[in-house]
Amino acid sequence: MLRTLTQPFMWMASRRDSLLRAFDAQRASLEVQFFERASASGLPRGLRWLSCEWLDARILLRDRTTDQPNLLVSVNLRFEAIPGGDMEGIAAVSNIRDACAVFQWQNKMWTTSGRTLFNMNPEEARDRLAASYEAM
Repeated sequence: MLRTLTQPFMWMASRRDSLLRAFDAQRASLEVQFFERASASGLPRGLRWLSCEWLDARILLRDRTTDQPNLLVSVNLRFEAIPGGDMEGIAAVSNIRDACAVFQWQNKMWTTSGRTLFNMNPEEARDRLAASYEAM
């Protein structure tokens, strides 16, 4: 009886571990893909992406509607103002920013559109997105 009760939890833990291993195997190319797509997005407005420092914190979430796994990875971002833009001359532009890089599990692999959750770490993002996503 105990095995019957714990089996779904063991399956979820196994799936979670498998998804994280798949991310780790692709991580170098995913980091490049994220930076290229995020820096081409035009966000934040008036800023050019300089660098993205990858941190250890990450949280695996499941979309409550589609069941699609998503991974939030903690990053520190650096920007510079685009010459002639709205942000030129603003001192805070050079501040390092906390953010989450967002990855989606699609077609049995990780991918990213470059979506960035600015000014929060993965734990804060999980709490803010709780209505639409749940931790795996």
